[in-house]
Amino acid sequence: MNKHPDFYREGECDFSKNLRQALRGTVVNVALLTTRDHSGGFHGLAVTTAVPFSTHRPAIIVAVNNHASAFPAIRDSGYFCLNQITTNDIDLLDRFCRSDKRASRFTSDRWVEGMHGLPYLAGATTCFFCDVQQAYAHDDQTVFIGKIDGVRLGHRCPETPEDPLIWLNGGAAKLARREIA
Repeated sequence: MNKHPDFYREGECDFSKNLRQALRGTVVNVALLTTRDHSGGFHGLAVTTAVPFSTHRPAIIVAVNNHASAFPAIRDSGYFCLNQITTNDIDLLDRFCRSDKRASRFTSDRWVEGMHGLPYLAGATTCFFCDVQQAYAHDDQTVFIGKIDGVRLGHRCPETPEDPLIWLNGGAAKLARREIA
């Protein structure tokens, strides 16, 4: 077997640069995570590290930066809602990615109050309402495991299928109308 010289190890000078490039090429879903603090204030952030798993004991794993403004509300309330968004929600994605637009995140009439008093996006393809069961700190991130105790399906129309928003190569991308290999 031939050895291939084009791999990089942690600690080597080009490892970080090549790791970022490799991760940018990994397709992930984009979702808006919303929560509510004890005073009733809504908080949220865009996430690309949310993964549903298990239908036996339905749960979602989500990683949240400890410096995110929504982090204390998730930690203290113990609840979050994961809103799977479409390409129609690109304007909201910008609001949820930028701290200077924080005040405008929930100003649209597209938001509705749902389970646990959590805001959910009426046009989302799916909304998962979660009760935090466990949290694990990892460097500057906390991984929350949320038990899914409610789900809301968006209106699905076969004639005009929704175009889920994904993240690829450092930016939002469309998935619909792509050829299947």
